[in-house]
Amino acid sequence: MNIVNSTENEKPVYVPKKKGLGIADWVIDKVGVRPVTWKPILKVFKAIVAGSKYMEAPIFGPIYKAAMMFTPDEKRYSHGTVLNLNVDISDKGESVVLPMDLVKDLIKKASYIASTNACICRDANNCKDYPKDVCCLFLSNSGRTIVDHKVGYEISLEDALARVDKAAELGLVGQALFVEVEQFIWGFSNATMESFIEMCFCCPCCCVAFNLSRNASRTVKSRFHSSSWTSLVDPETCTGCGECVQPCPQAAITLDANTKAVINQEYCVGCGICKMHCEPDAIKIKQTRPMLGSVQEYFLEDGRLDLKVDA
Repeated sequence: MNIVNSTENEKPVYVPKKKGLGIADWVIDKVGVRPVTWKPILKVFKAIVAGSKYMEAPIFGPIYKAAMMFTPDEKRYSHGTVLNLNVDISDKGESVVLPMDLVKDLIKKASYIASTNACICRDANNCKDYPKDVCCLFLSNSGRTIVDHKVGYEISLEDALARVDKAAELGLVGQALFVEVEQFIWGFSNATMESFIEMCFCCPCCCVAFNLSRNASRTVKSRFHSSSWTSLVDPETCTGCGECVQPCPQAAITLDANTKAVINQEYCVGCGICKMHCEPDAIKIKQTRPMLGSVQEYFLEDGRLDLKVDA
């Protein structure tokens, strides 16, 4: 991987590999998923989650993290920003910038928008709770690739924005993702990776990124960040039922000595999944700092990724 120094980050900013003779791009293109290989790839996604449970095992763990392109840390760039589409704004003015605003702004700036034919995570798990067609959007050149490979279709700006609203209505969580290993799953060329942004609408039951993070080491968890929001518990309202503990994708929630939910703010990404499971409504999603100006800025600040959505 080629890298350059950044004045804003201690570690270098991502630069895609050069094309060279084009052999690597040819191979990656051929192994990328097509309609005929969609079903086998679904099994791979399930295996990724199953394998993540052993991420810290002595022998298997290092092999798994290397295969998933999580290590070595300083040379890997997989990153996700959680953009909760249903945050609380009761204590904010109407002019406050919300995660949904940034999602829509990102889509509006894209030179090309494509949707996968179905959500690969929900299809892999045959999800019964959420529709498979409210699925990932791939922007710019990565979107063109999934259309060329016939596992997606071009979608209009109007329909893409309507999908964001539908995802929010369904209680799905937005995630802007750049996952290096997906280059080989979708068949993205090296140059395409500079403009690879995947906008996902994730359910708490099937999302590979959430389930992988739930099982991951803290180093891997640190690759997934909040967009300036967090979950907070009202101890007076909390009944200590513990229904929020297991679903948390960051394993950030425990019960204290008084059987009250406690959320580790260092790891919380403000996804709101805990709130979905809180029957007494003791959990609120609150802003922790002013939001950045765009999704791209989160990629650069937290993930060292200067991605080109208009490519």
